[in-house]
Amino acid sequence: MEKQPPLVRNRLTWKITSFSVGKDDLNKLFQILQERCHAAGEIEVANFKKMDQADEIFEQNKNIIKQGFDLKLTVTSLDGQELWGGINEIFDSPNFPDQIKSVYVNSEIPLRVPHNYYPRNSIEVLLDFSKPGLFNLSLLPSQETPNASNIVVQGYESTWVHGVFSEFSDFIKRRPAKLTWLHKHSIYDFLLWLFGLPFSFWVIYKLSNSINTIFANFHNIVQDAVYVYVFFVSLSLFRLLFHYARWVCPLIEYRSSSNIELKHRIILGAIIIGLVSKFIYDIIKAII
Repeated sequence: MEKQPPLVRNRLTWKITSFSVGKDDLNKLFQILQERCHAAGEIEVANFKKMDQADEIFEQNKNIIKQGFDLKLTVTSLDGQELWGGINEIFDSPNFPDQIKSVYVNSEIPLRVPHNYYPRNSIEVLLDFSKPGLFNLSLLPSQETPNASNIVVQGYESTWVHGVFSEFSDFIKRRPAKLTWLHKHSIYDFLLWLFGLPFSFWVIYKLSNSINTIFANFHNIVQDAVYVYVFFVSLSLFRLLFHYARWVCPLIEYRSSSNIELKHRIILGAIIIGLVSKFIYDIIKAII
């Protein structure tokens, strides 16, 4: 087949920052993309030049091009296992994982890799369902949560490119994840000043009697050091609670029956309600 170098006239990219989906909706999304790729295949065949090819070879090449627009997904589970194949085969497979790490598709690959043929229009999608480790303190909480989810639509036909991009983005926006604002840049700093520091001082207040009793026979410097230590431990607990909230409510979420996020959200809610209620009660008690 004749090699056609990619002379891209239109290229639209989007970093996906909020998406919550189950298996059925995920299947629906890729079925929609498959229909659009089949339309791109018809455009490709219509623009495929016969040149000096024999009629039989020309028809064979057109069939190869049509088949090349059948999307092939790569689904990776949390334990590292991969499924690769067509959309129907993947989603009907008994080995479809309950917990997904990522889904990747590139409509160029079936033609570009084996035939060195670059289609006029293509789409590339990566859905990254991975989450940072719950106790991975190497990630600075002030930074936004890293996630590689994105879409790239490119091609000669502006109508096809913008149509696919718009349909995909609308599908994503109608299914946002919960509490995505927790993953934004500098949100931790805001919460730290608003809640973290008052929480730490409140913990010192609650433990002050115990500290004074236990360290009554020690020098005042020791008592002061204990107060400082308790203060920083409280800030660390606040940071862990923040990481826990990000872990429980990820940016890009795959929902399945085996997921335990709902239980963790109940636990997180109970912890926050308990602490806030006790904090407010102590403030009202002190004022009255």
